[in-house]
Amino acid sequence: MIKLRVVNSLFLFLVFSPMLLGKEVNTVKKYDLPDTQRVSLASSSGIPYELIISLPSSYNDSPGKRYPVLYYTDAYWDAPLLSSIYLDLVFDRAVPEFIMVGLSYSGDNLNYTALRTKDLTPTKDLAFVRDSGGGAAFLSFIKKTVVPKIEREYRTEENQRAIAGWSFGGLFALYAMYKEPHLFNRCVAISPAVPWDKGMIHQIDDNFFKLNKEFNARLFISYGKNEDPSFISAVSDFQHKVGNRKGSNLKVMNFSVENMGHAGAKASSYAQGLTWAWKDIKVN
Repeated sequence: MIKLRVVNSLFLFLVFSPMLLGKEVNTVKKYDLPDTQRVSLASSSGIPYELIISLPSSYNDSPGKRYPVLYYTDAYWDAPLLSSIYLDLVFDRAVPEFIMVGLSYSGDNLNYTALRTKDLTPTKDLAFVRDSGGGAAFLSFIKKTVVPKIEREYRTEENQRAIAGWSFGGLFALYAMYKEPHLFNRCVAISPAVPWDKGMIHQIDDNFFKLNKEFNARLFISYGKNEDPSFISAVSDFQHKVGNRKGSNLKVMNFSVENMGHAGAKASSYAQGLTWAWKDIKVN
């Protein structure tokens, strides 16, 4: 009986003594995204970019397997979102396993808004106060530096690439598909900035299909129903135009997200868009 009391007293002392002494037990640990790594990569102009690369959970255990690749913008904000959505979709067998390459920037205290505005806009808009129009250079960097690095160092299916983005990123995804159709034939454009530079993406679309009537690709376009009415109208008009084009092999899914605004539409749109983008690939 005495021995039992001693053991119980020792247990209570070990558990509660830190609290009695006014100390807290530190159990906070750093949390990292699963199967994800960060790689610094400078452009020829010296811009310090960073790739946030997420590998499928089977990657290390399946040395003979190759994977499709998703390239997406705004990874500094959206890498956690894409990681969560990807794991859910793979669990449901809604998509095949694929590698995700998030496009980001390296450094501290960065102004992401200014950086993305320049990189993701295909043209300069004189009505816009921030620097813009760096889309061609950014696409060239992706084509000549990012994609070769990924396909050299990782086991990829080289003809299965998708490009995705939101807002300016959605505009850039469309631009990338039109300008490099052999590089990206799967596109997820979420709330794309269609009004940019007086709707210049319409002209790019028109010019593209004059020369590529049989373009074989998959395209997803969405917006949130609580976005600005003029923005909704612009995106909806573009959806209608692309979705109703005759004589093309472009497979289009137009989507709108109930009760969501510009940023809130991302989660549902990515889930739907990625499912659509890879829909023709069998899930093993």
